[in-house]
Amino acid sequence: MVGPIEPAQARELVREFRSDLLALAVDLVRTPTENRAPYGDEAAGQRVLKAFFADTGVEIDEFEPTQVAGIEQHEAWWPGRDYQDRPNVVVTLPGHGNGRSLVFNGHMDTVGRAPLPWRTGDPFSGHVDGDRLYGRGGYDMKGGVAACATVIKILASKGIQLPGRILLHSVVDEENAGANGTLACLLRGHTGDLGIIPEPTNMQVCPHTRGGQVFHLRARGQGGVAYAGERTVNPAVLIARAILRLQEYETEINATRPAKGLYRNSPHPRDLVMAKIAAGDLSEGGNIGIPVEAFAEFFVQTLPGMDEAALRAELDQALKHLLVARDGGELHLERASRYLFGADTPVDHPGVVEVLGACRDLLQQDIEPTGANFGGDGYLFNRYFDTPTVHLGPSGGNAHGPDEWVSVESLVSLTEVLLLTASRWTSGR
Repeated sequence: MVGPIEPAQARELVREFRSDLLALAVDLVRTPTENRAPYGDEAAGQRVLKAFFADTGVEIDEFEPTQVAGIEQHEAWWPGRDYQDRPNVVVTLPGHGNGRSLVFNGHMDTVGRAPLPWRTGDPFSGHVDGDRLYGRGGYDMKGGVAACATVIKILASKGIQLPGRILLHSVVDEENAGANGTLACLLRGHTGDLGIIPEPTNMQVCPHTRGGQVFHLRARGQGGVAYAGERTVNPAVLIARAILRLQEYETEINATRPAKGLYRNSPHPRDLVMAKIAAGDLSEGGNIGIPVEAFAEFFVQTLPGMDEAALRAELDQALKHLLVARDGGELHLERASRYLFGADTPVDHPGVVEVLGACRDLLQQDIEPTGANFGGDGYLFNRYFDTPTVHLGPSGGNAHGPDEWVSVESLVSLTEVLLLTASRWTSGR
């Protein structure tokens, strides 16, 4: 069969491969692939993905990011990660002409299983209850990876020949502001004319994403207890003051700095996530006294067009009265990740138009482009490889939290849309 295919055919083909789609999503969720920076457990999940393509005739390239020539000298490289036994997998379905190419990009790693406990059982149960598939990574983003993989399997298994090639990046180390996995794929030559990233957008078409960066707050004081009148300075109090000030900062930037473009109607376009706080002796029966050090980690989002220097200037201004050593205590702000730029493909780009058209034809809804409420790897395509990107992924809930779930029916709908988009885009319609 020679493409392109029609909407009714896309529905029928996905219906035929529905059990394959669900089985892969479940198998991936049941396979722990936690990112434990600087390490990670993605290899087992990549083996599941490769087995899914057995006897389909697709090309598979497997490599660790550090095996890509020149990657550690690239300005987007973030050092300090260990990639031993953490391979990327790139699946390629060759084209049969001179059509436009399409890259699906997804990450195999997940955040850790915490916070615990989960009310729905083991975090890696892969339990399906009605429309919900539960388990760490189902929503972010193994369901999306399964949808993209199923598109390629359908095309390969049914012998549907499209003019342009289709690729799937299954990358390591996206979580924790990783991005080195995607950078490695692109530097290795696995590029295309359009990138589609099935991060969990709840079936919204998102040409733009937020950016951001992870920071550490470190406070140092004078510990102990003042039984003999010693002077003590509690670093936990310094951290607490900084946290309260950052809460005010988050309110200020959302109230006084109007967002533009696809974020102009968002009631809260930039989030600040206070993720970790630690102070004192936390061991069982540990010391009761004022600690010497305290620590906090947070992630603050930015919008397309903002850079690292502008973000740092904002934070320095917000914390300027606290980042001053005095009275025996001191507080420091340190960057703890690379800066993630926001992805910013023009809304009238033909790739965006193609995805919107497929959504409207299959979902029978008047869908308009919007901005994603997260950051990710899309900016690497835009900024360094002049490749437009669209984020479109399934519906679900509780990403990075207990009882994460993804909608099975949305995975089916997503696969239909991606299949129709792949057919039309690579055929140059």
